[in-house]
Amino acid sequence: MKNFEWNESSCNYSFQHLVENANDIIYSFSTEGTITYLSPKFTEIFGYKTSELIGQSFYQIIHPNDLPICHGFLKDILQTGNHKSGLEFRCKLKDNSFSWFQTNISPIKDAKECVIGFQGILHDVNKYKLVEQSLQQQSNILRMILDRMSDAVVVADEQEKFLLFNPAAERMFGSGITDTNSEQWSEQYGLFLSDKVTPIAGNDVPLARAIKGEKVDNLEIFVRHAKVPSGLWALVCGSPLRDANGALKGGVVVCRDITERKKAGVASFCLAAIVESSEDAIISKTLDGVILSWNAGAEKLFGYQAQEATGQPVAMLIPPDRINEEVKILEKLRRGEQIEHFETVRQRKDRTLIDISLTISPIKDTTGKIIGVSKIARDISTRKKAEVALRESEAELRQKAADLETTLLKLKQTQIQLVQQEKMSSLGQLVAGVAHEINNPVNFIYANFKPANEYIQDLLELLRLYQQHYPNPAPEIQDKSEEIDLDFLVEDLPKLLCSMEVGADRIKNIVLSLRNFSRMDEAEMKSVNIHEGIDSTLMILQNRLKAKHDHPEIEVIKGYGNLPLVECYVGQLNQVFMNIITNAIDALEERDQRRTFEEIEQQPSQIRICTQLVGSDKVQIRIVDNGLGIPESAQNQLFNPFFTTKPVGKGTGLGMSISYQIIAEKHGGSLWCHSIPGRSAEFVIEIPIRQGSNALIVRSS
Repeated sequence: MKNFEWNESSCNYSFQHLVENANDIIYSFSTEGTITYLSPKFTEIFGYKTSELIGQSFYQIIHPNDLPICHGFLKDILQTGNHKSGLEFRCKLKDNSFSWFQTNISPIKDAKECVIGFQGILHDVNKYKLVEQSLQQQSNILRMILDRMSDAVVVADEQEKFLLFNPAAERMFGSGITDTNSEQWSEQYGLFLSDKVTPIAGNDVPLARAIKGEKVDNLEIFVRHAKVPSGLWALVCGSPLRDANGALKGGVVVCRDITERKKAGVASFCLAAIVESSEDAIISKTLDGVILSWNAGAEKLFGYQAQEATGQPVAMLIPPDRINEEVKILEKLRRGEQIEHFETVRQRKDRTLIDISLTISPIKDTTGKIIGVSKIARDISTRKKAEVALRESEAELRQKAADLETTLLKLKQTQIQLVQQEKMSSLGQLVAGVAHEINNPVNFIYANFKPANEYIQDLLELLRLYQQHYPNPAPEIQDKSEEIDLDFLVEDLPKLLCSMEVGADRIKNIVLSLRNFSRMDEAEMKSVNIHEGIDSTLMILQNRLKAKHDHPEIEVIKGYGNLPLVECYVGQLNQVFMNIITNAIDALEERDQRRTFEEIEQQPSQIRICTQLVGSDKVQIRIVDNGLGIPESAQNQLFNPFFTTKPVGKGTGLGMSISYQIIAEKHGGSLWCHSIPGRSAEFVIEIPIRQGSNALIVRSS
């Protein structure tokens, strides 16, 4: 066998083989940031072909928030000329997501020791960062719980060195962790390890016992120290701390001040006892929805034992169709509101549903910040059944009285139908209510214009005959005629009546548009003219579209195609038109606030609405504005609940989410956005002409 000779060629080959098969990315780039080399591992991790980025700027794939620290890292290398390691930053992958990486970078120097570039190793640490963030969140929750506890918590290691005591311990014993090196601290906190305590039975010390591996349950001790010369009584529980292998690592005690109870000479009611004895379910949870406490009443009501429920998401109790209730409840609590006697439905362990009444209050810290939520749930199933039975009984009574009270029954049936028709969006309810209230008096006025005009003409004709046959009226009549300017009155009165008729006709048309928009009497799906709904929406928004003193009108350009009647929930579809057109007006007004009157006249704000057939089974509605458009970073989130690009307090972030649900889920259609930032935003709606297939599509480009 021929001996293998190690030479420069074989060395280069081995080095190349090592680089190409490394689990990390080997890369290099110039001092200007131009990428000069990427190892094959780059394509596997990032999704790019190396040819796509060679010659491109390395900085374009770095997260914008991490660019300053990267520039500082490279600046240090340039100044010192030395290798540096440990930089962590986020990079953009091919799918536009970001992932965490750690890098070591060395300078590339020329013969004169000048830095001409950089080379480094890029290590994927994304999963470790996610774990680190999760651990940090858990640590924060534990710290929050300790900080909010009213009981004192003290922890020491196996060497009897104190590791932790919470704010309640500081309040109870008069010192803090900052005093750990002082004589005073040793004097006060030594009571947990020395004979400065006097238990009811024996001279054992709770924390010392816990460190030795013993468990202490409900031990009452009397404490006297410099901060509390009169002494205090504490109820103490202690447990040893062990590592994963069972080795003893210290101890922890929890102390509750029971001085007032002891002074009174009677056992005070403990909050835990009150909660446990309650027939109602009493639950506390974090703002993230994690259950912290669960009493016996909750066990009985929902079927879960405390150990099963504690630490689990409260969403396990909520039926899927009511999951949005938690979001709305949390919004009210953050505004400082308390929710009382909120009736809803929840889910038991056996998946059966139960009617409950909820009283919900925010849990606040000493600064007033909301840190959690407490809930009291009461079973109202019996009452609900009684209500159902009562309603059935009332229905039977109404049926028995039908023959004697026919007229009253018809009225009640009409009222029931009106109540059912009110089940639409809040905007539709308001619009329909206004239209209903205005319609009757307007019709009354409008219907009386013709006879009123005839009566006035008859009176004027009678007056003319009087003037013809009695040309010389009495002085008193002549004075009154001059006082009221009779000639002008005779000439102007018909014009006045005509103007009133034009105004009434305008009101009548507006009322018709309002009724067409809300369509409260059309809650079921039916075939309608889409253009009527769009025109009704524009009529309602006319006040925002017309010219104001500080800017011209917003032009609306219609490009209606020849559309057939379309099967839809017309009231809900009108709500979609309202949401999209209102957003377009908001965007144009925001842009126009930064322009002068002359600039707006030169380039007027416009909304273009076009409709057309797509194939033989769909219609398309396009609503386009020439505003500032939507940033690319926001386009993929437009239809997410609570996402909004509007200033705080102006938008709820629910309009487009609701619109998507109406189009996709109610009509089996599609809704997407195409926007050119800085130039325009276009929303496209497609729905089937006849309802059948349900295609759920959301696109943005």
